[in-house]
Amino acid sequence: MNAKPLFVKPTENLLDNLGPGCYARIDQGNGPCWIEIKDTDGYMFSGTVHPQLGGIECPYHASVNVLFKRDDINALGCDHYCFC
Repeated sequence: MNAKPLFVKPTENLLDNLGPGCYARIDQGNGPCWIEIKDTDGYMFSGTVHPQLGGIECPYHASVNVLFKRDDINALGCDHYCFC
């Protein structure tokens, strides 16, 4: 039996449909972290850090708001942290 992966690979279609309430794993060069998206503005996003998710060591503190680009997203939390 194959276990369901903890994340979804971002596709152009999925990235086009991201919005508030979606979760994305980002990496801006200092390590990965899960973010709850709060706002989008075309190519840019803002969201709240959730370092307790994903079993990874996040470089940000909980509840910090970060700005990130679409290219920073390397995984989506669809069907795991959020239900798209």
